[in-house]
Amino acid sequence: MLGIQPDGGPPVSPLPLPPTPRALSADMSGFDNNATDSPPHRKHSFRLSFKRREGARREQRDSLGGPVPAKFICATSIKPHTLNPKWNEKFKFDIDEINTDTFHLDIWDHDDESCVLDAVSRLNEVRGVRGLGRFFKQVCQSARQGSQDDFLGSVNIPIADIPSTGLECWFKLEARSHRSTVQGRIRLKLWLSTRDGQTSDLGDGIGERDNSAEVNKIEQLHTVFMQHEIATHEPSWTWNGELPGPALTILHQMAVQADLLELHCVIARFVAAAKLNRNTPLDPKFMHRLLTEVEKQWNSSSPEQLTRELEQWLAEAMNGFVERSLNQIRRHRDIFPALHPPSLIRLEFLLRCLGLLGSMRAFRVVCPFNKGVRGEVVNALRKGSITWGQNILRDGQTLPNPLAHFVTILTADIQVGQSYYHSLFDNTNGIQYFTIIYKQFDAMIGDEVYSRMELGQVPGVRLNLAHYTVLEGESDSIDVKPFDLFLALQEFSQLKRFLSAQPQPPEKPLALAQYHLWFIPTFERWMMVSKAKALQRIRAAIRLDAICEGDRVVRYSSSSVDTASVLVNIKEFWKNMMWPDEETGIMLESQLVDVVCATAMHYCDLIHTALADSGYYEQQGPFRCSDDMCVTVNNLEYVRCSLAGFRSDENPLEEIADNLLETSLAHMENRCERILSKLAPLMQTSLQKAVFHLAWSPDSLPANQAIVPLLEYLDSHLGALNSALLPKNFNRALRFIWKTVLSEMSRQMETGDESEKPSNFHKRLYEALQLLVDFFHAESQGLSMDCLHSDDFWRIEQRLQFHKTETLRLIDMFYMNRLREQIMANLPGPYGAVVVRAYFNHDSLCVEVLHARDIVPLDPNGFSDPFVIIELFPRRVFAHCLEQQTNVHKRTLNPIFDECFEFSVTLEQCQTEGAMICFTVMDHDVLTANDFGGEAFLALGTIPGVADYSSSVENFHGLKQIELPLMQQRDKNNPILQILELRVNDKLAQDFVRKQKARSIQ
Repeated sequence: MLGIQPDGGPPVSPLPLPPTPRALSADMSGFDNNATDSPPHRKHSFRLSFKRREGARREQRDSLGGPVPAKFICATSIKPHTLNPKWNEKFKFDIDEINTDTFHLDIWDHDDESCVLDAVSRLNEVRGVRGLGRFFKQVCQSARQGSQDDFLGSVNIPIADIPSTGLECWFKLEARSHRSTVQGRIRLKLWLSTRDGQTSDLGDGIGERDNSAEVNKIEQLHTVFMQHEIATHEPSWTWNGELPGPALTILHQMAVQADLLELHCVIARFVAAAKLNRNTPLDPKFMHRLLTEVEKQWNSSSPEQLTRELEQWLAEAMNGFVERSLNQIRRHRDIFPALHPPSLIRLEFLLRCLGLLGSMRAFRVVCPFNKGVRGEVVNALRKGSITWGQNILRDGQTLPNPLAHFVTILTADIQVGQSYYHSLFDNTNGIQYFTIIYKQFDAMIGDEVYSRMELGQVPGVRLNLAHYTVLEGESDSIDVKPFDLFLALQEFSQLKRFLSAQPQPPEKPLALAQYHLWFIPTFERWMMVSKAKALQRIRAAIRLDAICEGDRVVRYSSSSVDTASVLVNIKEFWKNMMWPDEETGIMLESQLVDVVCATAMHYCDLIHTALADSGYYEQQGPFRCSDDMCVTVNNLEYVRCSLAGFRSDENPLEEIADNLLETSLAHMENRCERILSKLAPLMQTSLQKAVFHLAWSPDSLPANQAIVPLLEYLDSHLGALNSALLPKNFNRALRFIWKTVLSEMSRQMETGDESEKPSNFHKRLYEALQLLVDFFHAESQGLSMDCLHSDDFWRIEQRLQFHKTETLRLIDMFYMNRLREQIMANLPGPYGAVVVRAYFNHDSLCVEVLHARDIVPLDPNGFSDPFVIIELFPRRVFAHCLEQQTNVHKRTLNPIFDECFEFSVTLEQCQTEGAMICFTVMDHDVLTANDFGGEAFLALGTIPGVADYSSSVENFHGLKQIELPLMQQRDKNNPILQILELRVNDKLAQDFVRKQKARSIQ
């Protein structure tokens, strides 16, 4: 229940005093039963009351003697079962004294339809002010009864505190006394206005009449106020759309006096702004706010309240705004620069305005034939991009390469669009800006390039195999303009990775999808010309060759630098091309590799021939570091490294190209090796003398002193080479010199009679060999250990080790080597096999020879008379065990022996390193010596009872047969036998050598 009471109450909040109004309008928005935004759930409803202050007007009304009109007190509808009711109801009251009257509102919880609501329905029966007082008393008494309405709170607002422009906010509910407990708040919208004549009926206060003229007046007044504000801002779009207080008061009073809806007011405001925006750009954020208000009022009002004239008026304004906005979209690059943040904000809100228009009910109603704002924005982008691109192309015609410049500018524009514009269009309207612009530019560039190629205006590019446009007949020059265009097109084409991945309807392929195919003839021609020019430049560089020196004394010449730069430039050129097609790229890359290989090989042959013609290979010792040799080999290595740079693990070459490159690198490597291989022969005489001094020095001279002349010679010459050669070449030279030193040591080791050599001859050479390894390794600065430990090194090191070893140990080592050969031998062997079994039990070694098969025929009749000799090695361990043999079997190659033998040995003897059983197959001859048919070895550590000595074996039952392939001595130069043979005064050594030579293959 709400009304006007004459008593001025305390103001809720001090507000500026408006011009004196004559009417009050109240709009009930909602109720909150808590002081916070989230009230607890209690069940209430409300009614309203008002009081009139005694005074002249009250006496005047009492004198009338009639009922008090219902317009002085009003009640809202009841909202059942809610703690947050929403009424959205409008009421109007006449004000007598603006400075003293108070707006009063009561809220009640409705419990019974016959209590307070019935009392309110009898308002027209009240006569006079005194009767009205009694009426309120009855209402309060009925509210205090058990089943009557409950009082929830009241609001008192002085009329003087309400501005004419209105007041809309939440008001806290008040109690009637200190004993009352109330909570909650209610949202009210209040405004004052002056009116002529009588007030309209309660409700919306709008009659069924055409108010187009009043709306037009409001629009014209808005225009005047806006023009005044715009005149004070430069540029115009910096005005945020706010009008001063007096202007708002005037507009509000005109709207109230014209009895206009809020919808009429917001439409008038938008139309005024839209008309101004056609010639004077306004802030898009302000326009977006106006459109939002129009849509809000349209949705909350009845569309029938607008006349056809007003709808057409609104449609013209909206269409004009859309047309103006689309024009700005077409010119967005100039109007909204990407690098100007305020402009991007304006563009964003302009797009938001267009997006809002596309979804507004008001726009669909008043503009039913509009094709769709989003589609028009897309078309505006396309048309604007075409116009902008054409201007760029026209302005660049005077440049040296206009087409490449055109593509470059468009590429830069699309990159800027991707970074700045794309997200704005996508987030506001779902428009894929980049995709639209890229496809438009792609079509423009494709058409322009193709048409110019047809006319021959693109230098170096041809469309078919019939003709070249520029390069034909120009073998000594290359026009770089086609490559500028290629790189520009490549950069543009690479941006297609940002195209939208959303499903699209079938479209024609991109115009530049195969752009690279246009340039294949250009590349082929370029490589032909480049090869000829590279060879020509190399020959000129060699004629003008000059020695260069870096920070060190490394010797090289300017021709290598020129050649390497040619190769590097070709490599960088191809790398920058980044050819997009793998299939054609392999073909072009193969041709490119052919060009660089031919260039490098040509240089290699020229400088090597020049060195050979200087007599380098005919010179004799002694060695001296030659500048010609150092420069030539360094030049070769320098160019070889540049050529090797064409091989990459990340991008391997095609097989044919890789093979060609490998062949060229190997050829240059061989040239370097051949040049440096001359160093060793030049040093050989001096090295021979130094090694001889080392080997044949008196016993009193230790190895570290005897080797001094050799190390001094090497140090002086290797130091000069190290300074003059590149590291790779110095390493090559070291390998050749190391091989020569090893050869001289081997020569001295094999020279002379063993009886004539000093007693520590081999020991000193062995120590000297270790010293040389350290010298050539040079703490990882020289040759690597893998390179030093070559086959020649291991052969010399082994022989020196053997020379230091006593005879019995060498014999043991010989049989251990034979055992290793036995283990590595495969079945079936070329000399047959023998099948045996063996086990150890209680200090007894039992051996069973079962049979042999496929032994070698040693008699003229094609057979043999075989028997087997069983021996235990090493002899120093099993000296007490004599050899044993099987019976002889006549005329057979597959004898069956089935004989057992026993040897008295201990477990410790069987576990000795190198302990084995030797089975020797012999051919029995009566008149001559028995012939050797082969031998086999069985390690004692592998037989039962020794391998698993914790278990016992009683007999051969259940033991696995062991088939051993027979072997013969094939190495006539066995180092152990050679060393033992040199020990002429050692009978054991001579007997062993004689026995083994009898068993070797002749």
